[in-house]
Amino acid sequence: MARSRTSALSVAVALGCSAVAYNLSAAFVGSSPQLRGGPAVARGVGTDYLLRNGPKDADPPAVDTSKAAGATVDIEFKKRPFGIARYVPGVGGKGAVVRDVTQKTRYPGDPQGQAFVAGVQADWVLKSVNGQDVSGMDFFVVMQMLDDEVMDPVAAMSLNLKASGVKTDLRNDGAERTQGEKFAITSDLDKVAVVDMPAKLVYQQM
Repeated sequence: MARSRTSALSVAVALGCSAVAYNLSAAFVGSSPQLRGGPAVARGVGTDYLLRNGPKDADPPAVDTSKAAGATVDIEFKKRPFGIARYVPGVGGKGAVVRDVTQKTRYPGDPQGQAFVAGVQADWVLKSVNGQDVSGMDFFVVMQMLDDEVMDPVAAMSLNLKASGVKTDLRNDGAERTQGEKFAITSDLDKVAVVDMPAKLVYQQM
């Protein structure tokens, strides 16, 4: 009798672990909604990008993206992700500044190695996207346009919760950032078009 109860308990634990693993697999970027049996959900980035990847305490002070006056570099990205691990907003939440770049390319044609191969460096300001000047736009809008983020399962889960109606952003409240700065979110991100691939991005050095 004891052996029977132990076997039943083992089966229940195994089934529970399988369910958890299945649900977590759905959180990975690139997992197919069709294979999961659920509806396709638009992968918005916008506001939540700042909450996940925004300024850190160790970052240097924000820069005024409108004052970038160095050399410009034109890069055509063929596919997502581009290989920019993290962007941060400029002064007042305007524009986008490269903070971290994926520091390797894993194989020829690796999309996550595109920025590394092109020589993109930290502190470069994103000047334009397909000819449109974005240096004065709200950071949230620029991130929504790029739709370029490689997320871990926990970060991806926040988007799944958002799609289910759970509030995970601060669109109406603003977002408290380091150094006491508050970025007001006034743009309607649902109306921001995501750029098609390939995309031509121009970066400018400070």
